[in-house]
Amino acid sequence: MSLNKCELILAATLKLLASRGFHGFSIRDVAKESGVATGTVYLYFADREDLIKKLHSQIIETVGREVFISVEKEMSLYEQFQGMCRRFWALFQQQPEMILSKGQFDHLPADLLRSRHEEAKVVLEPLFTFFIRGREQQLLKNFPDEILFSLAFEPYFEIARKSLQGFVSVDDTMLEQIIHASWDAIAVQAKV
Repeated sequence: MSLNKCELILAATLKLLASRGFHGFSIRDVAKESGVATGTVYLYFADREDLIKKLHSQIIETVGREVFISVEKEMSLYEQFQGMCRRFWALFQQQPEMILSKGQFDHLPADLLRSRHEEAKVVLEPLFTFFIRGREQQLLKNFPDEILFSLAFEPYFEIARKSLQGFVSVDDTMLEQIIHASWDAIAVQAKV
């Protein structure tokens, strides 16, 4: 029961963050949105900053579990990539608040982002293994992991946000073209 309240509080925080931004809600708003007493929020979280940090950790864990954990090593690197891209897209469609709040997390203080980055490396280990294998097989460009991630996956964040806001429409055919284009951004091109 108590874990459910914690999850309700985190879900309410994500919803408020996506719709109002960091400065647009209070702990009282979170309590009201989650249907718990304000004091209950403080049973689980020391303060608003602690709540936001734990929400960020939960999002990283969700992405790791939903997108990268099921990377099947016997598949070709491109097939693995396609699977990850499709799972990213599905996650954003299922949990739109996650992508709509991403910009808020991107603007956290640099020290906090660096500490979150180290935590993410552990959770997202299958992704970094994918990058290492791709460089070793000389199928991926010899860029640092962070650059490969930015070229390969960050476009999905922006496209998903624009899709959720109604600026673009992405059907299955378009998604396949986007996957191919993002692969082209990180793949070593065949020599002619």
